[in-house]
Amino acid sequence: MQADGVEVEEPAQALALSYRDSRLKRSADLILTATFRLRPTDPASIKARLDEIRNWRREHQPLSQPSAGSVFRNPPGDSAGRLIDECGLKGTRVGGAAISEKHANFIVNESDATASDVRRLAERAKKAVAVLFGIDLVYEVQFIGDWSGWERAAGPG
Repeated sequence: MQADGVEVEEPAQALALSYRDSRLKRSADLILTATFRLRPTDPASIKARLDEIRNWRREHQPLSQPSAGSVFRNPPGDSAGRLIDECGLKGTRVGGAAISEKHANFIVNESDATASDVRRLAERAKKAVAVLFGIDLVYEVQFIGDWSGWERAAGPG
């Protein structure tokens, strides 16, 4: 459904799907229904693959703590988490938000973090990576709402 409420049918190509991105991130359009073409596969293979993914996530991501998932997209040929870790930022805190000790591309809520705490900490990581590596990390998370004046209101960092 388009932002004006008009429903249209579009092919997948019209959505400009790419790594952690689509046209939908820059519009108010919504997908109401979708059709997928799947290939039959052996159920044991599917289960094994899903178990592998779940185990990897359990070992490498802070699933037991509240977070918004990956904060930054991975830059081409590298990992945002590795870059943030190389900056020595694991465990860094702003208010109740902290860069996860388990995976540096996750900001976790350790104790009543505010959205400004998370944003200020993310900006600190983004700046550190830019200074040390010359790489401008791109946000995966979306900051929604009115963020005008958030830096002034938040205080020092």
